[in-house]
Formats: sequence, structure tokens, C-alpha cells
Amino acid sequence: MSTVSTAHESTSKARVAPHELKVYMHSWLLYWWPVWAVGYLMAGWTFLDNQHMVLVPEGAQIVENGLTVPEGTSPLLTAAHVSPSRVPGLVFTVTLLAVLAFGTGWMWGWRAFTFLSTAVAALFLVGWLQAWGELARWIAYLHVYINLGGYLVISSGLLFLWLVQFFIVDRRTYVAFTMSQMRVHYAIGEEEKVYDAGGVSFEKAPYDWFRWLIGFGAGDMRVRVTGQMIDIPNVTHLGRRLDAIETLLRTKDVE
Repeated sequence: MSTVSTAHESTSKARVAPHELKVYMHSWLLYWWPVWAVGYLMAGWTFLDNQHMVLVPEGAQIVENGLTVPEGTSPLLTAAHVSPSRVPGLVFTVTLLAVLAFGTGWMWGWRAFTFLSTAVAALFLVGWLQAWGELARWIAYLHVYINLGGYLVISSGLLFLWLVQFFIVDRRTYVAFTMSQMRVHYAIGEEEKVYDAGGVSFEKAPYDWFRWLIGFGAGDMRVRVTGQMIDIPNVTHLGRRLDAIETLLRTKDVE
């Protein structure tokens, strides 16, 4: 942690300062890239399998490699690509649920501890009841099939939102450090709060391993200035950013 004396708070319009280091505040959408990435991978798997979906009426049966349907009905061959394997749908669903649970800030702290403790206790209970075979039988009933269009629509929509948020919206919310000032800029309006760098102390919040892993080394930064705490959430490459800020402030001390 680095500490220097405090000072004055004011409000001003954005202005460019020399030797400026910007730390961007990202939204929780930062952690959703694995969903669209895995979605595109599963779409490629489904396309390469080159199998098409057939809709059959109730009562249809497969007999000796042939299909029989009730009288007066007929199967409908569609253009939708669907992989015969259960793996693509299962992988995509697990990825989506994992990001939803761990990548939104909800599964953190005591919630993560409770979740992991409950999961471990459940596994011990299954082992004690010698119910692994029964559990495997029930898992075998889980069939999640998503067609090619489903993967592409979900993944493309998420990719578009992710790109807009990461490269446009998030660029409007940042904290800028110079050798003499710290400026906090929010997207609402173009106004920003300016503090003298002489009163700034900063630290990083405890790491969340999941967010750090899929968020490009992301974590939360806390800045204390003029008696108040400013939270800077979801900062990518947090360790490197803190080192750069320390170097910048140290340069001021030397000068």
C-alpha cells in the first residue's frame, strides 16, 4: 500500500494531464467472454458433425434402423444442425452456469464458502450411501441439445454486448492518476471529481480466483482520499496497475 497526505476536492470538466495513468472500471460483463467463446466452439463442433434435426410425431418408433410413425402423420426434416453428442450442450450449459454463479460477484465470500462446503458434504453423503451408481444413472438422463442457430444467436448477441461494454461504455468510467492529481470520472455527464494526489492511499481488495482467472488478472481497487473510500471495481491486470501507480507517485516524490 502507498500513502501520501490529503487535500482538496473539487469538480471540473475532463482535461488531459501529462504523464497520466488511467484505471478503467469495468462492468460484470467483463467476465462473460467464456460463454460466447465456448458457444462459438460448440457451434463449430455442431457444424462439423453435419447432422440435421428431424421432428417426429408422438408415437413414432425406430424399428430395425427404420422409422415408423402413426398413420396420417409424417416426420419433418429440418435444416437445423444438431450434434448427436450430448457433450456440446452440456459443456455450454456448465460454462453458462459457472459464469452466472462466479462471474457476477454473487458467489463470493461466505456464499462461495457455503457453496463449496455444501458440495463437499453432498459428495461425502453420496459416498456414504454408496449411491454413485444411482447418481450416474440419473446423470445419464440429462440430455441438453442446442442447434447450430441457438449457439450462434446466443454467442453473437453476447459478443456484441461484450465488445460495446468493454471498448466503449467502460472507457467512460475511470480514475486517472497524475503526479499531482487524481481524477474520478463517471459516465453520467462529463463531470469529474478532482483530488490532490498528496492525500491518496490505495490498496487492492482480496482476490477472487475465478474473476482473476477469466478477467485478465482483474480485481477491485480501493482508494482512500479526503476521508472517503472510492471503490474501483473489476480493474484488469490489477497488480500491474498498482505497480505503475506507485512508480508514478514515487516519481513525484523524487522530483
